[in-house]
Amino acid sequence: MQALRYYGIHDVRVEEIEKPICRDDEVLIKIAYAGICGSDLHIYNKGMFIQNIPETMGHEFDGVVVEVGKNIQKLKPGDKVIANPMVPCMTCKSCKKGSYNTCEALGFIGEVSQGCFTEYIALKEAAVIKVAENADLRMVALSEPLAVAVNICRRAFFVPGDRIALIGAGPIGLLTIALAYQVYGVHDITVVDLSEKRLELAKKLGARRAVKTLEKGECFHKIVEAAGAPATFSLATKHVDSNGFIYVVSIFEKEFDIDINALVAAQATLVGCNVYTDDDLRTAASYITENRVEISPVISAEYQLKDGKKAFELLSSVDKNAAKILFQMK
Repeated sequence: MQALRYYGIHDVRVEEIEKPICRDDEVLIKIAYAGICGSDLHIYNKGMFIQNIPETMGHEFDGVVVEVGKNIQKLKPGDKVIANPMVPCMTCKSCKKGSYNTCEALGFIGEVSQGCFTEYIALKEAAVIKVAENADLRMVALSEPLAVAVNICRRAFFVPGDRIALIGAGPIGLLTIALAYQVYGVHDITVVDLSEKRLELAKKLGARRAVKTLEKGECFHKIVEAAGAPATFSLATKHVDSNGFIYVVSIFEKEFDIDINALVAAQATLVGCNVYTDDDLRTAASYITENRVEISPVISAEYQLKDGKKAFELLSSVDKNAAKILFQMK
């Protein structure tokens, strides 16, 4: 079967690999759609996270079960599914508490084991989540990144009267806007990004204002930092209201200094938002299958695996016009 594999920085190749064997406690899934995540871009551009070279990349996907092992009880061939791609260590303090998204050695498929940029994947039944029979697989493929937005909105306790700013209109930022507006009823959302295209998408999804920078003296009680750059984090600290909150979901590629005095002076609360829980993932899938969120504008393009390098180059380009790119498997 074909797979898009990582060989080094800016070096991804499509090649033939062996189709996985479905073991007794596994299900074999024919992948329908797989999305390129921001963390995949960190791998592609910086070599972050990856533990095996070469490795089949990717962790956002959905598909259809084609085979089940003899010990499988809850799934059958023909079921439409997504999966929780996290690979926790199961031995650290967080894992022992059941807080797998804060595992001290958290990894994902596509980093520590075969990922989903391929035709088939075999996974343990516990990681696989069945979705509705009538689910639109093109949209359900966004369940995993939407789960990140669910975690953000849940930790931020968004309510209809909130006035929030979101810095960084990449896929996670855009999905957070959609969820905050369409599900949590937040109507006063200001989004900050340098890309005109992404600002347009943000307004389609529910942002009231879409700007390239914030005005001097303009403050917000809740700010979501979803860009992952020292300058954008600094912007958040300058525009958080006194006794306000900054929610950081970004992965930063390098260490940098922060103005801690600004946070102290404002008595602001800094909150980390790391991926999602299994419940968040199930909630995200249900929002999509029940048509509670309209997030199709986030999908910028669909590619075949053979054009994988083009897709990564597009998402890594300076203009940042594209949002989510899906690989469609055939």
